[in-house]
Parts: sequence; C-alpha cells; structure tokens
Amino acid sequence: MRILLIGNFAPPFEEENLYNISLLKRLEDEGHTCTVFNISENPSTDSRFVDAVKPISFVLKLIRHGWRKDVIHFSTKGYLRVGLLKLMISVLIGTLFRAKTVITLHSEFFSVQGQMRSPFGGTQTLYTAFTLASQIICSDKDTYDIASMYMKRSNFELIPAFVNIPEEVTKTESPGLRKLKEANKTIIFSNVKYPSYIFEIIREMLSINPFPEDVKIVMSFSEKHSTKLEHVMEEAGKNMLDRLIFIERNDLKAALLAYSSADTVIRPMTCDGATYYEDFAISIKKLRHIHNDIYFSGGFLLFKEGNTAAMCCSILNTILATDPVAGPESTSADSYEMIKKIYQS
Repeated sequence: MRILLIGNFAPPFEEENLYNISLLKRLEDEGHTCTVFNISENPSTDSRFVDAVKPISFVLKLIRHGWRKDVIHFSTKGYLRVGLLKLMISVLIGTLFRAKTVITLHSEFFSVQGQMRSPFGGTQTLYTAFTLASQIICSDKDTYDIASMYMKRSNFELIPAFVNIPEEVTKTESPGLRKLKEANKTIIFSNVKYPSYIFEIIREMLSINPFPEDVKIVMSFSEKHSTKLEHVMEEAGKNMLDRLIFIERNDLKAALLAYSSADTVIRPMTCDGATYYEDFAISIKKLRHIHNDIYFSGGFLLFKEGNTAAMCCSILNTILATDPVAGPESTSADSYEMIKKIYQS
C-alpha cells in the first residue's frame, strides 16, 4: 500500500509522536511505501519527513503527495482550530483522490475541549471531517465518548495507542543508557521547561519529599539541552545524583529506552506538537508493558491551584508504590492489525 501519514513526528518525544513513529516502522517493515508529513511546530530530525506547518504550504504539499495514495492517515490531539482545519482539508482531499481517509485522535483534552467547539465553525468542521472520513480511531474511552457525539455514521473505533521498543534499541550501549537498563523503577519527566508547573514538582520531589530508593528519575527538556537547568536539578537532588538521568530532547533511542523501563510518565499538556497549558496543567500516566510494547492505559490530569507541588509529589509516591495498572488484554500487534485491517477494508 501507498500511505501518507500526517502528524507530530518531531522532538521532544512523548507518547503521541512515539506512537506515530512506531506505526510508521511497522508499516515499513511489512514493505508498505510511506510518506510522512510532520505538522508539529518543531522541525523533524529525520530527513525523510516532510515538514508541513504553514497552512498554504500544507495544502500544496498535501495535493502533491496525496495523489495516488491508498491511505491518508491524519493523527492529532484534535482541539486547536488550525489543527482541525488541516484535518478537514486532509479528509476532503483524500476523498477527492479516492484514498481511504483515517483519523486518529490521541488522548489529551478532546474529552473536554471537544464539547466546546463553536457551532459556527468548530462543530461544523468536526461534523464534516468525521462524516467524510473512512474511519475515526480514538486511543482512549473518554475521547471516544466525546468524539462520538459528532457521529453521523458507524465509523468510530476504539484502538489503544501503543509504542513499540525495537530490539536494536534495548541492545544500545552507553553509560547513560546503561543506567536506564539497571533501574528497578523509572519515572520520566518529559518536556521540562523553566519556569513551569512540572519544574516545581521536580524541585519539590528532589529537595523536600522522601523518594523511594529503587526509583530513577529521567528528565528531558522541551528546548535544546540546558546545562544551567540540569545543574539546578543536580543541586536540588545532590543526594541522589546516581539516580538522575538526563536525555536529549531529540535522542529517539534514549527516549524509547526510557519508556521501555518507565512506570510513570509526567509531562505538560501538548497539542499538535505545541506546548499548551504548560504553566498550570500536567498529565500523569501509568504505563503497562506487554513484551516489547507499551500501552498508556491509565492516567489523569492535574491543574495547579495555589501551592500544589507537595500534594503532587505525594500522589506520585503513591503511584510508584502501587502494582502495575491493569491494561488491555491485547498487544500492540493486535492494535496494529486492527489499523491495518482498516487500511485494507
């Protein structure tokens, strides 16, 4: 098949773009021909990917690369206006070119923001895109419940998002990655920026709250590697330097390996690749591991109201002390097979 994948394929890496990259790799491993559009505001680091951010450039590139494709698959967190317009345009052009059009709604704020679309623009955009699309995939139940409010026909499906850890990643050797492999438990603070709510929580956790002895902390910054910010973190956690691991925002192998051993991931809100609500909201997710695959099967959002960093640290310590969350009985191979079946139907 000839497939056009559209979504966030740029660093900093988290579950959305890691899922997109995992899907791409599975398709390529099976011999399918894939073209990739990166619509994140951040540029991609893979020369094979086409950056398509500005609306006019996006449309022109979509017409050029969408021609004679069997499938056009648009992945989004789905609530910013420009992102929704790109989604609708992708569906319209895909329909015009007689390609199968697929939408994936990743987990984020759609279960809240999806109910707040303007009836004179946003609502009509969703109705049009969801009606014309061949299939809409929702990665979690909350998103499915709200997205299906715009359902005009039976083309919605719940398919859990997954991230696959390639075998060559787990065999990578370096001092930093070796520390990750030796961790009993790992908590990832992703897309850290100063100042921000997530930064306050890290500082509280490192300097004040007791932290479990068997847990390592992985940190990646939302911008280019900051030696100054890393130094601040090391000073705050000077009694546990052997348990602090810093990874570059654009190091895909390190990100995948960190996720492969992670119990919990904490990050600011993101949408279409751009940081959103970064100063007062964070996502906390418990991960489920099945062989070399990861599911984001349990999580919640925290909003800053007053001095809540200490409370968040207590919550995190409780999460780390609990058993792995119950997740789907399926594996990512099942999720992938479901997606491939949609492509072929």
